[in-house]
Amino acid sequence: MFAKLTTRMAMKKAGIPSNAFDASNFQSKPSNPKDPNQNELIPFANPFANLSVPKSWHSWATPVPPPVEIAPAPVIGGRAPNSSKLQLPPADRRPAVVVFLRNTGCAFAEKTFIELRRLANKYPNIQCIAVSHSSKAATDKWVSELGGAWAVTILIDEERELYANWGLGISNSWHLLNPAVGVAARKLWLEEKIWPREVDPSGNRWQTGGSWATDKMGTVRWGGASKSASEIPDLAEACATVGQY
Repeated sequence: MFAKLTTRMAMKKAGIPSNAFDASNFQSKPSNPKDPNQNELIPFANPFANLSVPKSWHSWATPVPPPVEIAPAPVIGGRAPNSSKLQLPPADRRPAVVVFLRNTGCAFAEKTFIELRRLANKYPNIQCIAVSHSSKAATDKWVSELGGAWAVTILIDEERELYANWGLGISNSWHLLNPAVGVAARKLWLEEKIWPREVDPSGNRWQTGGSWATDKMGTVRWGGASKSASEIPDLAEACATVGQY
C-alpha cells in the first residue's frame, strides 16, 4: 500500500498522469465499427514530428527528371547541341569551352571553375561558359565566394534541360562515392586547400558533370561526360584543341 502511494506521489511530482501506464490506454480499437476484424492501435506521438533535416541533405535526394529525354552525349567531330539557352557557335563566332558543373559546393567543380576562369582571362578569343543547375541565388553566392565570374559566362539550368541535351543524367553510387573520390578530395584539400562547401537544396549531388570545346563553326573538338565525381578536366588542352595555346 505504502509502495503504491509513494509511487503515485513520485509520478505526480514528475508531472506523469497516474493512468499513464494503464494497459487499457494501449488497447486496440476497431477503425471501422462494422468490421470487428479490422483493428488499429491508438497512435503514439511521433517523436520525429518536429525534427528538422538540414537543408543541405536535400541535395542527396533523387532529383526530379528533366523536362526532356537525356540525349546521347556529343561526340568529337559532331555538331554541338543547340537550344534557346545555349547557341553554339556564339553570335561572335568564337570557339567555346563549356563546363557543366556537378553542383555548386563540389570541391572538384570549384577547382574546375577556377581553372576555367583563369583561361577565360588568358584567352579572350574563347567564350568560356559554366552551366549550373543550382538556383541563380545559390550559384551567384557560390561564384561570389570564389572571387567572381570574371570573363566566364554563367548559365542557370535549374530544370537540367541543357544537361539532358548534352547527355548528362544522374550518376550512380560508384561514380560519386567510390574510394578514389575520397582520396582525390583529401589530396585537393592538402595541396590546394579546396574542400567541399555546403550544397544548396536547389542543387543535387547525383548530377553528372562534363566539359566540351567547340570550334567557331560549332563542331565539337574535345571533351565528354565526367567518368567520376572527382574528374577534373584538362581545360588547357581544351583551349589548345580549338587553337589557343
